[in-house]
Amino acid sequence: MARILLLSPYEPPSDGIAKHTSFLVDAWDSVGHCVLVISPGKQRGLEGAECIGARSKVARILRQVPQRHTWNEILEFEPDMVFVQFAIAAVSVNFWSVRSLCKKFTAARIPVVVGFHEPAREYDLLGFVTHLIYKAMARVTDVPVVFSSAGRQALIENGLFDEVVEVPHGTTGVAKITDDDIKRVRDLYHVQKPLVLALGFTSFDKGTDVLLDAASAVAESRGNDVQFLIAGSPRERRGVFRIMGRRDVECQRRLEDQAKKIVGVDIDFFGFVADSDIAAVLFVADVVALPYRRITQSGIANLALSSRSVVVGSNLPGLRSDLGDAAKYVAVGDAGALAEQMISLLGDENASVRQHMRELSGERAVSNTYAKVAERILSVGLARSSESNPD
Repeated sequence: MARILLLSPYEPPSDGIAKHTSFLVDAWDSVGHCVLVISPGKQRGLEGAECIGARSKVARILRQVPQRHTWNEILEFEPDMVFVQFAIAAVSVNFWSVRSLCKKFTAARIPVVVGFHEPAREYDLLGFVTHLIYKAMARVTDVPVVFSSAGRQALIENGLFDEVVEVPHGTTGVAKITDDDIKRVRDLYHVQKPLVLALGFTSFDKGTDVLLDAASAVAESRGNDVQFLIAGSPRERRGVFRIMGRRDVECQRRLEDQAKKIVGVDIDFFGFVADSDIAAVLFVADVVALPYRRITQSGIANLALSSRSVVVGSNLPGLRSDLGDAAKYVAVGDAGALAEQMISLLGDENASVRQHMRELSGERAVSNTYAKVAERILSVGLARSSESNPD
């Protein structure tokens, strides 16, 4: 069995990459591997690590400045592979500490596998600043991993790597959603009509304004027998990356102002959605809208697959990698086309179409499980370890 070290956020607080990490840990732990997650926090060593599986722990000891005793304790774990969950939004102010640790692992001939989550969206976000961060991370990466063809393309076209390993983002399989779950979320989110849902952290890249531009046409076509729910909120940022956070807050304000100007259409905003509600909310929605402008891959898209959702998204490689033939696609920013696709899926007359799409979502969820993703990541890391340590 392998010993795997992860450098990653870990819930709480709620975070997409932290959740992704928890699923990978569960997958590795369930087949007998030992996992140690090093996560941001103020603990002072591995003694305070909490158990997150039969053989796995999380130590919240990662800080802006790497501590010498932290490195010594981590080295005693004797990992066969280091896996870093990387996105600027996730690593934030701890970036230089993460990079410093990676340099030490490389010097110790321990392979560093880095999962790049958002290169297509983040690389140009702050110009030379984000370029510098990605280039610095690339220099301490032995095996780059991405979760979509868009991620692979971004890393190669920006000259960061010549070869990149692509794996699915991962799903939990088909979620178990009970009648009680459905009733609970219908009551909590006031779902009384056929529902169009947008879910996730607020960002201009999510294109929710395009959905709002399409809302009037959809409502008029359906005799106003439809409601729109915008669920989610801006992501909390730290340090210099609060610049990104201000953009997200401004985006939320504009969306709410835009919605107020749309007369006679049932549009609601709801902030945080509890983990226990997400699968049921996605299932209850008659259409889940992902009108993104830019995306590397989407955690929401993969949650939608597990929830057997009916998805309409932008025709972007990052979404197609996740959703395949389990979704309908429209051109980026085309509110008219988005409205037409949603209209073609709403109503009793289109129930069979929605049911077929739900079946396709479930099939794709089963084929792209976290267990398969975790196995692939470990295999490329151990293969690199064998190359570095042939004896």
